[in-house]
Amino acid sequence: MTDEATATEKPSDNPILFVAKPMLTAARQFARSLVRPSTVVYPFERLEDPAFRKEVAVAPGKPIGVGAIWDNYRGVHALNINTCISCNLCAFSCPDLCIDMVNVPGGDPKHPKKCPQIDYGKCSYCGFCSDACPEGCLTMTTRYELSTPKRAEMIYSPTRLFEIYRTKLPMNPIRLERPENEDSILLEPPLCIGCNACSRDCPTNCITMVDVTKPEFKPGEKQPRRIWKEPVINDSDCVRCGTCISVCPKECLFWGTRK
Repeated sequence: MTDEATATEKPSDNPILFVAKPMLTAARQFARSLVRPSTVVYPFERLEDPAFRKEVAVAPGKPIGVGAIWDNYRGVHALNINTCISCNLCAFSCPDLCIDMVNVPGGDPKHPKKCPQIDYGKCSYCGFCSDACPEGCLTMTTRYELSTPKRAEMIYSPTRLFEIYRTKLPMNPIRLERPENEDSILLEPPLCIGCNACSRDCPTNCITMVDVTKPEFKPGEKQPRRIWKEPVINDSDCVRCGTCISVCPKECLFWGTRK
């Protein structure tokens, strides 16, 4: 064999290296296992358990789950039914269309309360719903176990999400500050008929119908059919859910920048 052929020979072509390299790797892993195990016997051992991580001396990084958690970890949701205002923003912002607003047992039968129901067979855990929740009642926990033999069990009702909330699992930080460039809900007065639909359906009761001056009409002039009231929106209480815009029959409410 020439010197040139020896120089271009690959390590894998050498039979000694071909045998010695995997044996060296196995010996290195065996030495490491004497200090800590190379595998985690899940579900009997869990990395999110601080006691287990301390026992096996897995120090680098933060554990995911109970104890110290990653701030941006997104798992199963938790819902506080008591503070939910049924604004529908979570379902509106969901890109996977996995959230439906369903009736919650109890309360006024004439006006039942609606809360989100999540289908985890479709959910991508993007976190848009918890970011959009104005009351911070829908958050994401560190729970990641969802395996089930039945697809129907992947659908979590509001009551089931409330039980997760009551277990007080660690949750992600809630976005409370509004962006500076957020639009407001504006009114085009000539189109308003004072029907009160916006104020009636507002989940935060931030819309008040106030009297407006009725203009004087000339004899024989046709008068518009309307109630002489107009909505006034309290921006500090408004959560920008858009319910008033969607129920307005004359489309006189719209998104815009207040001057």
